[in-house]
Parts: sequence; structure tokens; C-alpha cells
Amino acid sequence: MSNNLVRSIGKLWGVIYNLYMKKELVLRFYKRNQLQVLCALYIMSLFCGVALSMLLSDDPRWTGWSLSRLGEASVNRISAIFFNSGVFMAGLILMAIGATVRHNCLQINQCSAAKIATTLMVILMPICMFGVALCPNDTMHGAHFVFSRGIVFGMVILMVLFPLSLQHINRRERVISFSFPIFATILAAQGYILKNSWFVIIEIILGFAATAWLFVMCRHFDMQLRNHKLRVKK
Repeated sequence: MSNNLVRSIGKLWGVIYNLYMKKELVLRFYKRNQLQVLCALYIMSLFCGVALSMLLSDDPRWTGWSLSRLGEASVNRISAIFFNSGVFMAGLILMAIGATVRHNCLQINQCSAAKIATTLMVILMPICMFGVALCPNDTMHGAHFVFSRGIVFGMVILMVLFPLSLQHINRRERVISFSFPIFATILAAQGYILKNSWFVIIEIILGFAATAWLFVMCRHFDMQLRNHKLRVKK
């Protein structure tokens, strides 16, 4: 009886220890890749919200309008909840990304980049995302138009100003970063010219391009912060 009790306690302790070690590994991974994890959550929030709203949409004509049509409760009901919730949650996560980028910039003495991150990623773009989620296109068209265009404007400005403010990236990395806003501007112009279903397709492509740029930037900062900590230790 006592041996069985000892074995049971030993197994329970082993399970608890393994769970503790897994927790430590998860926390260590998060600390080393904090921005990338937050960016992945941001992408998942947007993707799940938009994808579910597409699947649950009651309006088959939304493909001829824009993604904003998915957030209109008057024509989409349940899908509007997923779309607006996904955008709102993504805005909160983007605010966390901006605050973390600002903190990292200050740690590696990139003050101008910290100011840009605060203005665009903590204040302007999250507010615009909240506005898109809370001001549907059908009931508050004017406000929705301003907020949705504010997201695009803020992202393009971020892609241009952020690489210019960073001192430790090389010319090749700057050129690659600048190619994103040029690509986005060309696609946006084509979307307005072609309209119909092309506009939705171009919106999706622009969304993928913007999230890809954001993830690359987050990965770059995670690596820079790790290198900075190694130099400090030495």
C-alpha cells in the first residue's frame, strides 16, 4: 500500500515537473520572440475574423463591394460579429506590438523609431482599427471611410518612415522595405480603377503584404534585441 502511494506521488511529481519545465520553455521562447508571437496573434485574429465572416456571410454580393461589407450587420448579421470582433482584437494586439517596439527601440537607443512606433502603432492605427470595427459602413459610412483609409495611410507611412529612422539596417534592407509601400500604392490604384471583385482581391493581397512586412519587422527587432543583450553581457 505504502509503495503504491509512493509511486503515485512520484508520478504526480513527475507530471508537475514536466508541466513546469514546459511552462519555462514557453516563457523563454516568448521572451526571445515576443514581437513575433504578438504579430502571429495579430495575423490570426485578422485571418480568423475575416475568414469566418466570409464563410458565414448572408450576402453573396459582398465580393463585388469590399471587405467592409462583411462588417455590415444589416446584411450579414452573424458574420459581422466575427469581422468586427477580429478587427477590434487585432487593433488591441497592434497596440501591444507598438508598445513593445517602442520599448525595444529605447533599449537599443533608437529614439526616433520609438516616436514613430508610438504615434502610428500605439495611437493612430489602433484607433482607426477600432473605428472600422465600431462604425459599420452601412450605418456610419463617412466615419468608416475615414478610419479604413487611415489604416492604409498609417501603414504606408510606417513602411516609409520606420526604415529611415533605424540606424542599424543596411541599404538592401531599406530598399526591400520601401518596395512594400510602392507595391501597396500601385495595387490600391488598380483596385480603384478596376473595382468590382478585383477590389476585394486587391484588398486581400494588400492585407497579406502588410502583415508580411510587419512580421519581418518584428523578427528583425527580436534579433536586434537579442544581439544587444549579448553585447551588454560581454
